[in-house]
Amino acid sequence: MAGNYSIPLVALESTEGKKLVRKITLGRTARNEEVRRVVEKVLSAIQKQGDRALFAYTEKFDRKRVTAKTVRLSSAYIERQAKQVTSELAATIRESAKRIKVYHRQQKAPAFSIKTAEGKLSQIIRPLNRVGVYIPGGYTVYPSTVLMNVIPAQIAGVKEIVAVTPPRDELDPLIAYVLKLLKVEEVYQIGGAQAVGALAYGTKSIPAVDKIVGPGNSYVAAAKKLVYGTVDIDSVAGPSEVAALVDTTVDPSWVALDLLSQAEHGSGDEIAICVTENRRFAERIQKALLQEIDVSPVRGVFTKLAGHAIALFITGSREASIAFINTLAPEHLQIMTKTCREDLKKIRNAAAIFLGPYTPVALGDYFIGTNHVLPTGSAARYASPLGVESFVKRLSVAEVSRAGLQQAAPHVSRFARAEHFIHHALSVERRVQ
Repeated sequence: MAGNYSIPLVALESTEGKKLVRKITLGRTARNEEVRRVVEKVLSAIQKQGDRALFAYTEKFDRKRVTAKTVRLSSAYIERQAKQVTSELAATIRESAKRIKVYHRQQKAPAFSIKTAEGKLSQIIRPLNRVGVYIPGGYTVYPSTVLMNVIPAQIAGVKEIVAVTPPRDELDPLIAYVLKLLKVEEVYQIGGAQAVGALAYGTKSIPAVDKIVGPGNSYVAAAKKLVYGTVDIDSVAGPSEVAALVDTTVDPSWVALDLLSQAEHGSGDEIAICVTENRRFAERIQKALLQEIDVSPVRGVFTKLAGHAIALFITGSREASIAFINTLAPEHLQIMTKTCREDLKKIRNAAAIFLGPYTPVALGDYFIGTNHVLPTGSAARYASPLGVESFVKRLSVAEVSRAGLQQAAPHVSRFARAEHFIHHALSVERRVQ
């Protein structure tokens, strides 16, 4: 027990374990209808009234007065703010940016062209034209997330990248430094659901984009979900999640710190789960967790978490552990076992995987080059990390010769008439008559 905080340790297949899994699952899929109602109202107003609603909601929610003349931050101002960053931290940011670029350059999808009996079929790749990056401004600032969102877009060839961030008394110097480093010059001091609405629908001050990326609070997430279809989005990102598959070969205090590193994001809805087959070892991790929380300088962040947020599960076998993880489909998965490479082969559902005791999630969050914008809430069953492919479109191209049409026409005609699409059939029949 850390003060009044406890961490459940349960057998996965027990009645208590099944109840705990259900709590975690329901918590991840819970919908906040009040948030949705507020966001729908905001988006409707932005769509109808443009700048007038945008600035009114900014004053209401952010307590800041923004006008058409002040909404866009000047490059000179961003540069002044960026100069406040220490040389050591600036060097770290530059090194991180280099590594992100190296990793993401490998993701560029190749075009292709193949010859067929009818002619030629091709695929060409085109970047999106204009992308909006949402930079949150709540519990803390996220210059690392700016790197993760902007660099893949630039590698993809996106021509226009626009950033929005909630208005503060001053733009955070770290955010300013990253924007300057990446040469993002179209920056607006606007946030919340109203910023998402402006990017999606466009206003006089902020032209619409093709896609919106970047994390935000529950209002931002709800807004992104509602504007999808008008624009594309990266995902409806939820609170941070980590699952750790461990055995007795790893230091239990390391496991504790890794779980707490993802539980400290500050929303109160984070999930940090450990899975192991050894109960005594799980008890050591539980003890280490409580000790770390007791002495943590951000202890208040952990004590406001739900009772199921940090949990330890005991399974009867490695196969059961892996099956549980594949069901969870966590955002982050750490595999700290003696057989981690073999265990990896059986993992189907996880967004970002970190192998071995020396690969904590924090490396991926900041430095090694993989992207930390990841699907949450079990979306790793079907979704992928943000990457270069997130900012491009695949265009299919077909070119059929006259002889090829003669060969294909009977098949097309037969198929089309079977589906009762007469003019589909006629469009090929007339050409070969």
